[in-house]
Amino acid sequence: MAIPAIKILIVDDDIFVREMLSSILEGSGYTIVTAENGLEALEKCIADSTIDLIVSDVNMPEMDGIQLIKEIRRQGLDVPIIMVTGVSSISVAVDALSSGAIDYVLKDEGIEETINITVKRALAKHQLKLQNLQLIADLAAKTTEQEDTLSYLTAIINNMPDGLLVTNAQARITLANPALGRMFGVNEAGLLNMNCQEVSSGNLAPLFDMICSQLDHPVSVQVELEGGRTGSAVAAAISKKQTSSGRPDEFIGNLVIVRDVTSEKEIERMKDDFLSTVSHELRTPLTSVLGFTKVIRKKLEDVVFPQLRQNDVKTERTVQQINENIGIIISEGERLTTLINDVLDLSKMEAGKIEWKRECTPIPEILEQAIAATTSLFETKGIAIVNNIAEGLPSVSCDRDRIVQVVINLLSNALKFTDSGSVTVTARAASDSDSPGGSVQPSVMVSIVDTGIGIAEKDQQNVFEKFKQVGDTLTDRPKGTGLGLPICKQIVEHHGGEIWVKSCPGKGSRFSFILPLSSVDCA
Repeated sequence: MAIPAIKILIVDDDIFVREMLSSILEGSGYTIVTAENGLEALEKCIADSTIDLIVSDVNMPEMDGIQLIKEIRRQGLDVPIIMVTGVSSISVAVDALSSGAIDYVLKDEGIEETINITVKRALAKHQLKLQNLQLIADLAAKTTEQEDTLSYLTAIINNMPDGLLVTNAQARITLANPALGRMFGVNEAGLLNMNCQEVSSGNLAPLFDMICSQLDHPVSVQVELEGGRTGSAVAAAISKKQTSSGRPDEFIGNLVIVRDVTSEKEIERMKDDFLSTVSHELRTPLTSVLGFTKVIRKKLEDVVFPQLRQNDVKTERTVQQINENIGIIISEGERLTTLINDVLDLSKMEAGKIEWKRECTPIPEILEQAIAATTSLFETKGIAIVNNIAEGLPSVSCDRDRIVQVVINLLSNALKFTDSGSVTVTARAASDSDSPGGSVQPSVMVSIVDTGIGIAEKDQQNVFEKFKQVGDTLTDRPKGTGLGLPICKQIVEHHGGEIWVKSCPGKGSRFSFILPLSSVDCA
């Protein structure tokens, strides 16, 4: 698409000057329109918005050049104007410039050369002016946008219920919101510009201990708030991206968010107390039900059934149905007992009420004990259990019974969802690439690998959540309480380890956990 030619309006009452200037500028590729005086020029400017530049004489009838400038500006037109003046009237040109002309050119023998130069310079100056005005407008818009954003953020920060504290790279406090002041009973404004190392007393001290140095990863700590309340504080590093230079992100400070968790803690305590009370109240009568049911079954088998008529089809069918019904009562009672025990276990672990008995134990002994406890179940179902434990594994400091519980739980889960093939138990020294969390400390890794139905990728993150079971719970009967794996997770993480799953539907699953060796010397 062709760029339209620049249109110039030449204003002069002398037809010779008009035609001369028109000829010169047309030869340079400009589109020319003319006017005989200022009034005619003003009318043409108002009627034609495509005029890019005016070249005007000063002294003209009806309306002179100075008045033309003033009228054009009064009309709100931003057309650049060049004044053409005689040699003896430079002072008039100065007046024109002060009135708003962009430049001037003298009527002399060199005008044929100077007019083109002056026009180009005037157009360039006007274009630069327009660009500057646009930059100023853009800057004003961005400034307004920034001010609005700052107002929004300030309102959010000042009214958020959580305490907020920000430090710079030198650990000086640059921001503290009113909620933080209320939580700790201090004047938040008084904290500004203080170095976190200067705050060494009161409830704030643990908070600043977290942020006095650069943080490699987010950390959390429980803090005491004003009035004996409890807070949970999370601190994280603030980094500035260096995408253009390709350099590592620049550390510029730390961010701390403090939440009052007193109510949550109280609700959690009430929930634990409720679960504990209900579980105990259920377990006592359930134990009686199971006990008496087993006694009844034994009496029926030893005393009643032998007295019945033999070879009677109806009697044998009734006896079989009674045995099956009693078996269901006992089976469901034991399942409910397991659920209650799991609920109590998990509740105690979450409340920190479990008494852990750490001792240095060889990993092979733990695995062999768990395998021995489940061998009969594997034999009954016809599934092979393969032992693949590396030699020379060091002992670990752990609660032996709890780690055995983890392995038995993983073996039982593998057996439940494996109809053919085998289940393999492996143990070896862990490498950095084994752990999803990138553990770098010496560890032992244990894996339970099955050839069962596998777990869909979308369900793999849910298997360690309480009461979550994979599969279609509307069509598949639950095969457990949904608490076994969460309990395993609690036990492993208490030992400073990690537990995870990798699985492929239709091919099987691999449940793995690692236990660190460096926390306690077992030499």
